[in-house]
Amino acid sequence: MKKSLIALATLGAFAGAASAQSSVTLYGLVDLSVQHVKSGDLSPNAGKSVTKLADGVEWGPGSRWGLRVSEDLGSGLKANVVLESGFSADTGLSTQGGRLFGRQAFISLASTSAGEVRLGRQYTFNDETVALNNPFGNTMFLHTGVKYTVVGGGLPLFIDSPRIDNALQYISPSFGGFRLQGMYGFDEKAQDRYYGLKAVYANGPLNVALAYEQNKLLTAVAGEDKANKTWTLGANYDFGMARVYAGFQQGKDLANSASSGNVLQSGGTLTADKLRTWTVGVGVPVGAFTIGANYVRAKYDDATGVVVGDKTIGRAAVGATYSLSKTTTLFTAYQQATGDLKDNVNEKRGVEIGLRKAF
Repeated sequence: MKKSLIALATLGAFAGAASAQSSVTLYGLVDLSVQHVKSGDLSPNAGKSVTKLADGVEWGPGSRWGLRVSEDLGSGLKANVVLESGFSADTGLSTQGGRLFGRQAFISLASTSAGEVRLGRQYTFNDETVALNNPFGNTMFLHTGVKYTVVGGGLPLFIDSPRIDNALQYISPSFGGFRLQGMYGFDEKAQDRYYGLKAVYANGPLNVALAYEQNKLLTAVAGEDKANKTWTLGANYDFGMARVYAGFQQGKDLANSASSGNVLQSGGTLTADKLRTWTVGVGVPVGAFTIGANYVRAKYDDATGVVVGDKTIGRAAVGATYSLSKTTTLFTAYQQATGDLKDNVNEKRGVEIGLRKAF
């Protein structure tokens, strides 16, 4: 009883309100598609084809369920919680390494005049920015942030670390559509330390985001204690009849990213320390349909400069969605790998058709 009274008194003093209103929302998404994928001859699957039922977690957005909690503390202040769990709908298994709330898990205080402070596991600025640069956001074969599978690991187009643990983020209020964000990820002597800054402009038909991120390495590489220094730009503009998309990323000192892994070549092994990527796309609404296409191309600088030289990888993709309702969507897409490394990836060509249901 005494503890309850103390908690109530503290809440009342902090919020400046005599009473509070809370809401709890259960939400989710089930995202499945039938895919037929042909691998390159130099890839881990050595030119084989596979047809499979796959959860969208492979190419986005992926099945999940979650809870949103919001409490009105008065005086324009709210306390919020987001807990989001990912799973593969084709098997029922948890994703994100089996974490209970691997997609998001944070608490926040949000003020209409002062902005919002979030604490917990959150999306990185790169992931949020990439969502602006293609017609269907971070979904389907048109997802620019998805890694190709190669010998030695993943080969990204846009470097895509979707989430960061132990993160503290500040989001400013919006001023005429302009907003700033800053995030710091504590290393806790167990992981790399994360730093990120992001500027957003969203007003009318124009949406633009520019993000900078870097990691301070837990274990220094060749005397360099900072790595994965990336600038990411995403933008789109709605002309009414069509929306156009564009994006760019430059990353250097890639000592701790998937792109610095070994990529098997007929002429040797590529170890990349620099990446430059760009993408363009278009989306056209036609009644309940949206038809989209994009092209993305990445160039990797060979860190040695003598083994195999600089290499490129790209993806051309087209897709369409059909809205059966506000929460139920049919979709289909086709993608084709391009560039020097197209024969090294498992996903050289692919076609998918699927169904997505939100609740």
